[in-house]
Order: sequence, then C-alpha cells, then structure tokens
Amino acid sequence: MLSSFREVLTAPYQIYERGKLADMRFPDIENGQGEQVPLSFALYENKYAESPDTALRRHAFRSFSQTLYQYRNTFAETYATEVKRQVIEARLRGYPSVTEMLLTPQQVTKDMYNQVLDVLQQELAPHMRRYAALKQRVLGLHEMTFADLKAPLDPDFSPGMTYEEAGELIKEALFILGPEYGEIVEAAFRDRWVDYAVNTGKRTGAFCRSIPGMHSYILISWTGSMRGVFTLAHEVGHAGHLMLGARYQRMTNARPSLFFIEAPSTMNELLLADHLLERSEDPRMRRWVISQLLGTYFHNFVTHLLEGELQRQVYDLASRQVPITANLLGDVKGGILSAFWGDAVKIDDDAKLTWMRQPHYYMSLYPYTYAAGLTASTAAAKQIREEGQPAVERWLDVLKAGGSRSPLELMKMAGVDMSQPEPIKHAAAYVGSLIDELEQLY
Repeated sequence: MLSSFREVLTAPYQIYERGKLADMRFPDIENGQGEQVPLSFALYENKYAESPDTALRRHAFRSFSQTLYQYRNTFAETYATEVKRQVIEARLRGYPSVTEMLLTPQQVTKDMYNQVLDVLQQELAPHMRRYAALKQRVLGLHEMTFADLKAPLDPDFSPGMTYEEAGELIKEALFILGPEYGEIVEAAFRDRWVDYAVNTGKRTGAFCRSIPGMHSYILISWTGSMRGVFTLAHEVGHAGHLMLGARYQRMTNARPSLFFIEAPSTMNELLLADHLLERSEDPRMRRWVISQLLGTYFHNFVTHLLEGELQRQVYDLASRQVPITANLLGDVKGGILSAFWGDAVKIDDDAKLTWMRQPHYYMSLYPYTYAAGLTASTAAAKQIREEGQPAVERWLDVLKAGGSRSPLELMKMAGVDMSQPEPIKHAAAYVGSLIDELEQLY
C-alpha cells in the first residue's frame, strides 16, 4: 500500500531539490579586483568558502546566506513535512520512535547511534576549537567567523590541479589496494564514469550511484582545487566498494548498511593523504597536506556530525509535537554550533541557516554515518600503515563482503570494534595529533 504512494511520499525531497537547484538564483559578487563574478551553490561551497581573500570569502557567505534566507520558510515547511511523514510511518509500523524505525535497516542500535554523536562531539570539540584559534592567529583575523572556517592556512601555497592530473594522482595513491581494485579505478577515469562539469542547476555536492549489472556513475563539480581531489577520491571509493560488493555477492546483499557505507570512501581520502605525505619532504607541503586531511575530518566529523545532531534534536521535538518552523530550525542549528565551537567561532544569523544547505536530511539517518565510517577507516588506515599487506587483504575482504554481514561484523573484519567508544576516542585523538603538528609547523 505505502509503495503506491512512493512519488507522493518523496515529494518533500523533490520540492527541496527543485527549489534549490532550479529556482534559487544568486546575485553576482565583487572579487578583490573589483570584478563581478558569478555565485552559485556549487561555486560557494567548492570555491568561495575556501577563498584566501577574507573580504571575498565573507562577502560571498553574506550574499549566499541572504539568498537562502528568502527560501527559509518554504524549506522549513518542506523539511517539517518530511519529518511528519516519518513520525506517522513509525507510529503506523509500531516503532517506539522515528529514530528506531530509521536505525532498523542500518542494523544499528540506538545506543550505538547516540554513542557516535555524543562521544565524538565531546572528544572532538576541544581540538577543533584549537584549530579555529590556529587559523585566526595565522591569518591575522580580528575575529573568527563561521565564514572563515575553511579559509586556507597558507594562502600563497595552494597547488591547483586539473581533472586529468587528479585522476593520475588518485590512481597512484590507490595502487596499494592491488590490481583488481586498481582496474576499477582505472576504468572510472578511462571510461568517463564521472560527470565533473560545473553547470547551472546541477545538483550540489558529490555522489556515486551504482547500478546492478553496470558500472558506477559519479557526480561532482570540478573547480580545480586539491579539496576536490580528496572529494573525487572519496566518490571513487564508493564506486570501488559497490562494484566489488556486486561482483562477489548476490544483488540482495551486495550493498552494506549506511553505518558502514562511508568507511571505504573515506579510506581513499586517508590513503591519498598518506601518498602525498610520502612523496614530499618539503615542510610547507607537509603542512598543506595535513590541512587537506583535516578538511576530510572537518567535513565528516564536524559538518555531517552536527547535521546528525540537528536530526536527533528535530526528531525529539517532533515526537513531542513541537511545530518545526524556520525560526526553530535556526535556533536549534545555532545552539548546536555554539555548543561545539564555544567562544572560538562567532555564530551569527547566517551560520544558523546552514540547516538549509544539505539534502541529507531527506535521506534517513544518513549524516551521522559519515562520522561512523571515518572512525572505522581511520583505524583501518592506521593498520595498513603499520602492518602493510595483511591489513590491505583484510580491507579488500571487507569490501568484497558487500552487505552480507552486519556493519559491526564488517568493521570487526577490518579490526575495528565500533560497539565500544574507544575507536571514536582514538579517531578524535588522531585529529588532535594532526592539529598538534600544524601548531608546531606554524
């Protein structure tokens, strides 16, 4: 019965995407040379947010947020409708809560879910506040605003890279995973699995879709930055994982739980960072690569983790029949950001609108799984660095297992016990060690 209403039930997500990608128009902004340059969702998130020009970076964020603000009530009602649908469905299906309904297909307990959110926020926040303070000091900023969090630490050292160069670098970095995996990576670039052009109306972010009986497809907007190389390696990680799962498992169990799905993708980012560090002894290059690696942890352990915290609080409010409005979402998001960043970062009204930027809120309990996956890949990558080939073979066995085992079993195959808080604490401590090294290098 419910499947007959699929198109109607997915309408909130479709409306969000149409509004964001088809209707939303951003005004041109002025760069440091006084020239008018275009602004779009993709250009802001992939280019201007990382601009070394503080005035341009902040002006772009202000203009970007002003456009978002015009859509806040529509987007809030769209998201509220999605949440209401899930609340009703959970009740009809007899679940105690929406959260437990959404965790069931992930094969994850509520305790495990809360553990990722609670432990990582508590353990990581002090390190990230130090990171923000480091950026403020090195960049000479009077105050650290939300718009400055992705500013490069060394603006004069930012090697650009063509898409073709990125492909070669990724193939080199992933060579360690052996010939079978390497052939998948080679085919991704040789046979043009990647849609990388920047186009108006194109979906923001980066995604990989695997089709049974076919190769994977990757969507990304390429702007020539090294951050983009890490993102591309991430999506290639999804492609390699899903294709190996399909090759060695039946269609019904080829795809693993969301709780594990981001481990193979983030593993590729970690291997890319290791490769870059190994091939250069230049201290400036080293601190630049560490900054890129911290970008991976920022994206998964901060951006997506705090999205997951927003979801947790919104579902709690909805269960108590509190109306989900634009003002409430802004207040909740602002409270989450303030609690995490403390006095290290100024959280203004524009920062509170970041709840509008991600489509992941319409993808079940997806955001927190980025943190779970990166926690597992951090531990597995450490094993590869220390053990070499035996750890690589274990990792490949995990990829080939697809979804034939639960996420906890898959992670244990890789030598990581995610039922306990220790891997999460160790991952946060590793981030802290990277920041320690940056503080010494600057």
